[in-house]
Amino acid sequence: MENDLHGEALIERVIAKVSADGWETADMPDLDGEPVPLPAETIAALRLPDGRPLPPSLRRWLAFDSSLPVGLGWYPEARTPDLAGGALSETVDELYGFDTGEAVWSAMFAEFEPLLPGRCLPLVGGCDSRRLLYLGEPDSTGEYPVLVTDIDDLPYVAVMYPGLDVYLADEAGVLDLDFDTYTGLMDHPVYGARMREHAERTRLGTEGLEIQDLYAQDAEAEGA
Repeated sequence: MENDLHGEALIERVIAKVSADGWETADMPDLDGEPVPLPAETIAALRLPDGRPLPPSLRRWLAFDSSLPVGLGWYPEARTPDLAGGALSETVDELYGFDTGEAVWSAMFAEFEPLLPGRCLPLVGGCDSRRLLYLGEPDSTGEYPVLVTDIDDLPYVAVMYPGLDVYLADEAGVLDLDFDTYTGLMDHPVYGARMREHAERTRLGTEGLEIQDLYAQDAEAEGA
């Protein structure tokens, strides 16, 4: 049923797959040893940086294992979660390993922050591209978008997954998703509607934005 393909129900499938076979992709940190579940009261009290509750996918995952976010670089200790996150430019610095000699990239991604003022949490995947969980506005299922950044030519940002649920399911091999482009799920029969919600709410559009597109948007706003 389609309801099994979103949120907590989809994470249940991910948990079953990872518990039996591990992650499908080599990018994901291994689950070393036994999972480290968070107590229900800790999860209930945990909030996103702006005080909103956690998305259903993350609540369910933390009830299974809190060591994965540590492996992803969200916080240092599995049993003491801290979802403060960082600004887009800060998270990009972390993901690409930029140092002060490459500060130009950080400054260029900071140009997107008026459009994307929410906090970000790093994920894995990509080479010139990276993925991050963007804690802006949730979609109709309560999930937050996974964005992709790219530095192959000019700085680029787009919605790649409609939520942590679909991202983890893809990394686990639970879903067979076809990405001709970063935004290939926009017309997906199950996930397209959620993707388009995030495309509108982030104002990244259905194809994402390069940095020069931001300047064009600003020019249009000034001329309006």
